[in-house]
Amino acid sequence: MSTGIILGLGLITIAICFYILLNIPYWILFWNKRKNMNFGLEKKYHQWVYTSDDILNKILKLCVCTIYCYGIYVFILEIWYKFF
Repeated sequence: MSTGIILGLGLITIAICFYILLNIPYWILFWNKRKNMNFGLEKKYHQWVYTSDDILNKILKLCVCTIYCYGIYVFILEIWYKFF
């Protein structure tokens, strides 16, 4: 396997791991809601208002997407050079 293929598969794995790790708190909230546990105070607004995107999350998403896009670029470039 060439370096580009390995890099592409590695970045796909990293993206899946980030998806799982960043969604664990949401899944825990969802699980507790399904079990009808008491959350304490009633909230006035929807859940997305309380879990808004701050600047740190936007920078993290930008960095991850940039690395992932670069990996896709290298992966496609390696496939292109291998077959054409």
